[in-house]
Amino acid sequence: MTQHFKVLYFASAKDASKTDGDKFEWSDNINAEALTKLLLERHPDLAPILKISMFAVNMEYMDQDNSWTVQPGDEVAIIPPVSGG
Repeated sequence: MTQHFKVLYFASAKDASKTDGDKFEWSDNINAEALTKLLLERHPDLAPILKISMFAVNMEYMDQDNSWTVQPGDEVAIIPPVSGG
């Protein structure tokens, strides 16, 4: 059985990807760098947004050292900087 993980897009990431979420096939060793590559292959317009966005996995912000990996069934959120008033 193929395992998957989900990616959710918020704010400008949602606008650039033209969707609020995607499902990806999981494989070993999907770290932040590999995930970024997968995202850009599917949505090249995300490039400038990913450089300034935070990743959250299962509703927990990930360290910016990118030492984390995606596991089967994970939900990854792409959260660009937002402003409000």
